[in-house]
Amino acid sequence: MKKYESYKDSGVGWIGKIPSHWSCVPFRRIAKVQCNLVRPSENLTMFQISPDSIEKNSGKIIKTRTVEEAKVDSDNHRFYKGQILYSKIRPLLNKVTIAPYDGLCSADMYPISTIENTEYVMYYMLSEAFLSSVKNIVADRVKMPKINQDELKNTDFVIPPFSEQQVIVDYLKDKTLKIEQYVSARERERAV
Repeated sequence: MKKYESYKDSGVGWIGKIPSHWSCVPFRRIAKVQCNLVRPSENLTMFQISPDSIEKNSGKIIKTRTVEEAKVDSDNHRFYKGQILYSKIRPLLNKVTIAPYDGLCSADMYPISTIENTEYVMYYMLSEAFLSSVKNIVADRVKMPKINQDELKNTDFVIPPFSEQQVIVDYLKDKTLKIEQYVSARERERAV
């Protein structure tokens, strides 16, 4: 990625300097947690996503089940295709994804809508910068670390212009694909 001509202090110590035309804003300015608890018994055929459905640090869904298959009995949040799903329980496992369909998610997760590029926001939530902020929030919560809505809403977020968000997303997708292809090729070589 290219370097920028000028940088400014983000105003947040752990973030440091950012390109001068970017912003550093609280999460609440760019996204909204949309809690909508529903009864699973009325939604048995819908897909259900829980924290264990998401691979840590990657944003990938690794397990797909219906509400009935998952034997869900407590209320879950209704989410919609394209929303971000973020695990508020044990947030250092870094479980965040974009919903590929409408469904229900565990009450241990937040369905999130954003006015920014959804993929950019997800990648930023997967970043070390965001994770560092979350670590500071939950550092003293040993038994069951959890980030509440107010803490998430006040977390600082670095926002480039919308057009640059897509460039960043495309770059990260390309690099991720190349890494996955490399790993897959090495695994095939080992299998022979």
